[in-house]
Amino acid sequence: MARALLRPRDELQLVTVVASEEAVAYGKRLLEQYEQEPCDNVVTPVVLVKGDLRLDEAIAQHVSSASADLVVMGSHNLCAAGTRDDPLPATGSFVKKLVKALQCCPVLVVKANSRGPYLRSDNGAMGLKVMVECQPHSRHMLAWLMDKMNPDTDGLFLAVLRARDSGTGQVKETATRMLNNFKVQASVNEFYTAQRVYKEAASQALPQAVEADAIDILAVQAPECKELPESITDLLSSTRSSILIYKIKAEPSAAAVAAAAGALGSASAALADAAAAAAAESLRQGVTFAV
Repeated sequence: MARALLRPRDELQLVTVVASEEAVAYGKRLLEQYEQEPCDNVVTPVVLVKGDLRLDEAIAQHVSSASADLVVMGSHNLCAAGTRDDPLPATGSFVKKLVKALQCCPVLVVKANSRGPYLRSDNGAMGLKVMVECQPHSRHMLAWLMDKMNPDTDGLFLAVLRARDSGTGQVKETATRMLNNFKVQASVNEFYTAQRVYKEAASQALPQAVEADAIDILAVQAPECKELPESITDLLSSTRSSILIYKIKAEPSAAAVAAAAGALGSASAALADAAAAAAAESLRQGVTFAV
């Protein structure tokens, strides 16, 4: 799944954590099997020594020092059909602890029970299908995603929750306006989008939505705080797809600024040109991924 979001000059780091220096050799042997996987990018094995740190602290520290653009993690415990009232064993998932610890970059949780076609196809030949939970402040997340997706092969779905009036069932004007804004942003970047509107909240609508559309990655925006809201915690446990949690404190990257400015027309031509130039330089340098 990590390779699906890699650009040509990106670096892929394969990361494992051991308790002490004596276990470093074991960690290297563990990573060797993954280094043999075909990949056109630079692949760097990294063995972290945890020492006195907690596991999530050791990983978060490395992610920050490496200036990673994305962290990709697999999860088996989150595949249980748990809820807040009956949480076992999903609440014990290390993924949730790491998502809380990481503040500097998005986290992609690849679940073992994902039903999307990408992981089940031969070398990802079918392309990615990504659904974005649209909120008023999601334009930077959408720009970040489009920077890593391929408009020729990948599918982009825009979803708005609580979008229908409870009385009439009609789509609310605010939901229509939001979808139109994000559709324009996507079209500027040459992405065709499918729009979905739901009456229910995220935890009720999205698990069924990702199965209906065979989604590979569900992208959600998390608030800028350590604690995840219950809606995202529920989605991690109940949704049968990989989930991207976008939670960033820092200012958006030059690429995100350029994409948002071009789509929404909120910047002058000179500013957009400057942002585009900065974004191009960023793309030439490549980005580090920690897995």
